[in-house]
Amino acid sequence: MALFPTKILVATDGSESAAPAVRAAAEVSAKTDSEIELVYVGEDISTPAAYNDPNSSDTEAAREARELLDDVAKEIEADGGKVVESHIVPGEKPAEEIVKLTREQDVGLVVVGSRGLGRLQYAVQGSVSSTVVREAECPVLVVHGA
Repeated sequence: MALFPTKILVATDGSESAAPAVRAAAEVSAKTDSEIELVYVGEDISTPAAYNDPNSSDTEAAREARELLDDVAKEIEADGGKVVESHIVPGEKPAEEIVKLTREQDVGLVVVGSRGLGRLQYAVQGSVSSTVVREAECPVLVVHGA
């Protein structure tokens, strides 16, 4: 493994807790000349919609996800980062899909935000970031909101 990643996967859902992770990934990308791939995982997106099937009834959700990823890519590039690809992935378990994508895309670093769940919420819901940390086979940077 190289000291600096050549490919960074940034998971975003457009929330406030994802914004600091996006900024951190842009900074790492700019300083290490790493490429960024974005991913949005949504239970509201069906497989056909994720792949731009015009016959899908979920095209509105997929269109909104695409707009979100396009906006995030512009933000990253404005901060000096380099976005090379973005993925819209259907699924109810974001952490599993993120980990799967890290393996498929040979990712060197995953950057995710953290909502800062309380203990009760964490016990009931679990945490995407903690699952990614446990399951990913590459380093994971968890960025807490400021």
